Amino acid sequence: MTIKVEKLDAPLGAEIHGLDIRAISGEDAKALNAALMQHHVIVLRDQKPTDQQLVDFGKSFGDIKKSRFVSPLSGHDQIMVISNIREDGKPLGQLPDGEMWFHIDQIYTPQPCKGAALHAIEIPSEGGDTCFANAVLAFETLPEATKKRLDGLTAQHSFQYGATTTDAKKNDDRPRFSHPLVRRIPETGKRAIAICRLMTDRINELPENESRALIDELCDHVENPRFVYQHKWRIGDILVWDNRCTSHARTDFSESERRLMKRVTIADDLAPIA
Repeated sequence: MTIKVEKLDAPLGAEIHGLDIRAISGEDAKALNAALMQHHVIVLRDQKPTDQQLVDFGKSFGDIKKSRFVSPLSGHDQIMVISNIREDGKPLGQLPDGEMWFHIDQIYTPQPCKGAALHAIEIPSEGGDTCFANAVLAFETLPEATKKRLDGLTAQHSFQYGATTTDAKKNDDRPRFSHPLVRRIPETGKRAIAICRLMTDRINELPENESRALIDELCDHVENPRFVYQHKWRIGDILVWDNRCTSHARTDFSESERRLMKRVTIADDLAPIA
C-alpha cells in the first residue's frame, strides 16, 4: 500500500490515507510511527477491524497493555471498551458518561503509557468529541523565564475522574506518582509540559498557594484553543495519539444516545519520564 500523510488544519494531527489496518506491512508500520512522532495524533477513516485486528494494529506502535476491566462487549483482555451501554442499569464499558477534563493517561503511575488507538463503533449524533492539546508546542511557546522556572520542578498526580483539589484527595489511598513537570521525548529530544487539570494534585517543590496558581496557569496555557485539535468522530474512525506529547479531553454528550468505542493501550518501553 502507498500511504499518504495529510497534515490536519490544526495545531497537531494528520490524516492517513490509503491504508486498511487489517493488512499492514513493516514499511506501513514505519510510516505510521514516523507520522505519529511528527504530528502526535494520526487519524484513519472507514476502518472495520475485529478486536484482534485492532490489537494487532496497536502492536505496530509497541506492546499492548491488558485492560483493567474486560467488558462483555468485547471479551478480549487487551481491549478497553469505552461505552455508556448498560445492562440492568450497569455500564458494560468504562468511562461511560459525560464530559472529561484534559488528562494524560496513567500519569499517576511510575511509567505512563506511550499512547493508545481508539476505534469508533457507535457515536452520538452530537458531542462526545475528543480534544487533543499539543503539549510540545505549548512548552515551546512559553516565555523563557517560565521555562527556566520549571527546571527541576516535579508534580504529583493521582488517579482521579472528578474534582482535583488537594482537599478532595488528602486522605485517600488512590494511586499516585510524581514526575518532572516537563518531560523530554526520547525519540525527538523535544520537551512537553506533563501536567493536566484532571489528575495533577500539586507541584512538590512549591507552597500550596504557589503550586495551585502555577498548575492553573500551565493548564490554561496548554488548553488554549491555539494548541488544541477537536476531533468530531465518524463511525469507523481510528485515532492514535502519543500520550507523551499531548493531553486529551472529551466533550459532553446526551446520555440518551449510545456511544461505543474500543481502545488498545500502547506500553512505553523506553526510559521513564525524564
